[in-house]
Amino acid sequence: MNTMLFSPTVTTNMVLVDLVNSFLVEGYISEQSIVTQQQAQALLTGRFEQNFASLFEAYSHQDDYAVLFNSTLAEFIVLPVRQAMKQDWQIQTTAPAFQVLVQQEHHFQSRMLNALELFDAMQRLELFAHCEQSKLDRFSADLQLTLQQSQLSSQHQIRTETWNLAQPAQLFIQLEQFAGLRDRPYHPLAKLKDGFDQDEYQQFSPEFSQQIKLNWVAIKKEQVVYGQDVSDIKIHQPAKIFLNNQENLQLQQELHDKGLGDEYLTLPIHAWQFEHVLAGKFAQELADQTIIPLAFQSTEMYASSSLRSLLSVSKPQDSLKLPLAVKSLGSLRFLPIVKMINGQKNQKLLQAAKQKDEVLKKRLWLCDENQWWAYLPHQPDNLTPDNLTLFDEQPMHLAAQRRRIPAELLQQPYQIMPMASLGHCIDGEIYPFELILKAQHLKSSKENIIATFKALCRDFFDVNLRLFRLGLMGEIHGQNICIVLKHGQFSGFMLRDHDSVRIYLPWLQQHGLQDPHYLSPHDFKITLYHDSIEELILYLQTLGIQVNLASILESIAEYYQIDEHELWQVLAQQLQLVLNDVPLNQDARTELQHLLFEKEQWPYKQLIHPLLQQTNRVGSMPSSVGQTCNILKKAYAFDNN
Repeated sequence: MNTMLFSPTVTTNMVLVDLVNSFLVEGYISEQSIVTQQQAQALLTGRFEQNFASLFEAYSHQDDYAVLFNSTLAEFIVLPVRQAMKQDWQIQTTAPAFQVLVQQEHHFQSRMLNALELFDAMQRLELFAHCEQSKLDRFSADLQLTLQQSQLSSQHQIRTETWNLAQPAQLFIQLEQFAGLRDRPYHPLAKLKDGFDQDEYQQFSPEFSQQIKLNWVAIKKEQVVYGQDVSDIKIHQPAKIFLNNQENLQLQQELHDKGLGDEYLTLPIHAWQFEHVLAGKFAQELADQTIIPLAFQSTEMYASSSLRSLLSVSKPQDSLKLPLAVKSLGSLRFLPIVKMINGQKNQKLLQAAKQKDEVLKKRLWLCDENQWWAYLPHQPDNLTPDNLTLFDEQPMHLAAQRRRIPAELLQQPYQIMPMASLGHCIDGEIYPFELILKAQHLKSSKENIIATFKALCRDFFDVNLRLFRLGLMGEIHGQNICIVLKHGQFSGFMLRDHDSVRIYLPWLQQHGLQDPHYLSPHDFKITLYHDSIEELILYLQTLGIQVNLASILESIAEYYQIDEHELWQVLAQQLQLVLNDVPLNQDARTELQHLLFEKEQWPYKQLIHPLLQQTNRVGSMPSSVGQTCNILKKAYAFDNN
């Protein structure tokens, strides 16, 4: 039975779970500290000359513990742990974690820990000796704010009884809001939105289902650059796309009253960005009237699971991506011109790849992200690495991108579901996997649940390995990839946010696809290029399986009370079947067989290490890769036992 805790009504406990699991897999809590109860009591008695048997009475049917202490301090930490699938050890969520203060005269005091208390205690025990104190202090502050904001999220406004399969566009927005409540699975700081006060957090986070107002500014056109599909600026501009006729008339009236003519273009700005960033970052532009803030505001937009991408009720096919200088997952949510240009290149590449494979042609949908508008103060006619302004932070704060969802997917008989919406459960609410069963007119029997999960895995691996054989791998965590249902049956996937597609150039060119020639600084090797298929398949292993599918698998196990190991066997079997079927050459198939099923270790996208022990470029999310156990090898070993 899966013991992972997936109830965001107690999200502060989830932060502790995610934090401890990250510490375990990344080595901050070493495997050498894990002992049996008998060994733990002997270890602690030898160190402190006391009997701690009464402490362990709080644990029933618990065998293994991580025991953390410092030989010079009169305190220690006890964490109940269990052997796991995704990593060797995880915290046992059904038992408490304790900090113990040892006193003289054979007395001790113990208390249960939350995530911040655990981190502070681990610092006192000097378990982060190689980390800079400034980064430890920053992480501690982030944890504190995460706990506060996670508690706010327990007041979410998600009501699954209003879900209706007959209204695909509305349901898509509701599923985005559901997905936002968990945000990125397994990241202890996932709910951190540093920059929002309490009211702003509840106004702008997706799970609160609040309308978000957009402010608008007028910018001199000579300082604006455009996406490749902005061919007629009189038509292809945000006001024409995102405003209804009445709103557009109000906007035009204000421009007329201010005497602003055709030399200006109007752009939307997130209400938070307008209030907190515009005056500070663009003081000179405001002074010389390159940028003029307007009083006009528009409404009817809602936050998606990615926070800065806004969804429209009246025009559901069009979503709006805006910069939002709130820190999330270790970086500010900028909207760099460079990434939008590279996104265009990748959209073209994905469209060409679809023509190389009959399955992709039928089962892969792409959002259109080729219309965008951005402020560029210097050399707006020079979109090459020679224009260093492209890489400055300031322009990243003022841009807008239109994302067009394929129109048919928002109408019956289709339904699109963000995979992230399947990655958690909420107490007292419907789990979105139920919608798939309902659409297929299936009862929630174990047989039907496993068969449906099996079909999902097979489709996911089929589409992504077919892209992989052509030399491409998408950013396939649950926020970026959506399931496409047709008459309730799995019909393929929709990709969005194309700026992070990765490539292996030799395979790309072997299949007649061209080098995208990504835009990047002259002195920087852009991370979209990879030098081996091992580097490229890493994204299937990490984002695709360890994050996306694993969170779905564990949620299914928790909601339906199905043995997690059985579902891992299903996943492994489906990947093997797809690997056998996809038309790879034999050398590639053999190498993938080894990388996926035979190697002892798998790569692991670290969460804590990049925050505590490295720096990152402007506009980039901190990232580093470690190692963990091979999940598929474990799944087959369990099956054979």
